[in-house]
Amino acid sequence: MSIEWSDTRVAAACFLGTLVVYLSNATIHPINADTVPNAYLPASVLGDGDLAFSPFEAPGLFLWKAKGADGREARVFVTRWPQRPPGSSKTYAEHYREGRLEFERARYYVVPTIRVRAQTGEPIYASVFGAGPGLTALPLFALAHAAGVRLWDDPAAVWGLAKLSAALLSAASVAFIYLAAAALAPRPQALLVAGAYALGTCVWAISSQALWQQTPEIFFLALGLCCLLRIPGSWWRGAAGGGALAAAAACRPTAAAVVVVTAGWLLLSDRRAFAAFAAAALPFAAATFVYNAYYFGSPLEFGQLLAGQRMARYKTGSDQLWQTPLWLGAAGLLASPSRGLLIYSPFLAAAFAGAVAAWRDPRWRALRFLTVAVPLLWLPGFLWFDWWGGFAYGYRPILDSVPLLALLYLPVLAPILERRAWRAVFVAALAWSVFVQALGAFAYSPAGWNAKLGDQAASIDLPAYRSRLWSFSDWQIGYLITHFRRARSERADLTIQ
Repeated sequence: MSIEWSDTRVAAACFLGTLVVYLSNATIHPINADTVPNAYLPASVLGDGDLAFSPFEAPGLFLWKAKGADGREARVFVTRWPQRPPGSSKTYAEHYREGRLEFERARYYVVPTIRVRAQTGEPIYASVFGAGPGLTALPLFALAHAAGVRLWDDPAAVWGLAKLSAALLSAASVAFIYLAAAALAPRPQALLVAGAYALGTCVWAISSQALWQQTPEIFFLALGLCCLLRIPGSWWRGAAGGGALAAAAACRPTAAAVVVVTAGWLLLSDRRAFAAFAAAALPFAAATFVYNAYYFGSPLEFGQLLAGQRMARYKTGSDQLWQTPLWLGAAGLLASPSRGLLIYSPFLAAAFAGAVAAWRDPRWRALRFLTVAVPLLWLPGFLWFDWWGGFAYGYRPILDSVPLLALLYLPVLAPILERRAWRAVFVAALAWSVFVQALGAFAYSPAGWNAKLGDQAASIDLPAYRSRLWSFSDWQIGYLITHFRRARSERADLTIQ
């Protein structure tokens, strides 16, 4: 009995296959500070029903100090209140209640709000990255909570659930990219595009491994594009696409560029779809503005902007957020040896040709709005003070453009495959891309090459060592190749406390 492979079944196979690959390293991604509040926000929702944190609720998100026997103050790192300091019979919670442990300040990834705990008067802090990314993991966390997992006392469970959520969201985005591509091209080409997207981009090495802002954003972008390109009816198409793309912007505000461009495209091409798109997008925009107003006092005040000035001053000496020259950020995130999209996923270079072909060939007019959305999505990353994205792997600041670039591959894929020389170039570029992503998935750790642990301290966040981002003799991919065992060891040593 043969199975009829409908697009839905192929998409399900894409989801399950990539999910296995994304979980194949069998390790939890080494903790990167930018993922911490996203991982712990579901615990806060399930614990006290809000979207923020207080010092006593989440001690690991804050810094503490205590006086030693000699009377000097020393910084204390508290991850869980039931822990005991070395040599003490009392827990950190008991030391706190007795006044021997004091709050120092918040870590950079949470920012103060205008709210306080009504019962205790404790200050409340919100995630720099908003509530959207963390809320996407809430279903899995709720199941674990219902099963009796004490989330605040079990960091391993928190990070395991966050990774599983990230892998599920990323694998689902692969299925949606396949469905979107299959609406425009033959199934084998759609499958090739989805596979290249899944394994040849930082979706594998980064977004599938931890709950970054980009992880759910990419999921919703892929879903929105699938709805817009595949659903036939104007109202359903517009509503589904508008809700999905607005949810992407709720996870990462820069995705608003895609929302605006798509709305303009629909306004010109399908007024009924535009009306449904706007109606579906409005609740997500309203929720974001209400969140900002409630916690920060203004609908247009975002946590990332509030925290950015201090980080900009540390990394560059200036508190200006949009200080990178456009040419520098563009060159760095597209072509620098340790951050460039064309270095880590060189097969995507053909998407630029695909963008041109979309305007020349009427068959691909449905993709034209993506050619405007991509550069607008890139622009904030190019101009942001740390265009390199801190201790990242590859082109994380513009990773959210990858679903769009994957679809822009379609107009030129058939001509590439028909010519032997171009087909060979494509296969080589894709093979390198997959190798680089596997390298990141199995060996990357946040410090590693970025801070050169094990050698001299040479953090790329410090201006004196920023030139390393442009070096082919000292580059991130080369480091992981030549120091693979050490890199794996560094990754394994970053255990969860």
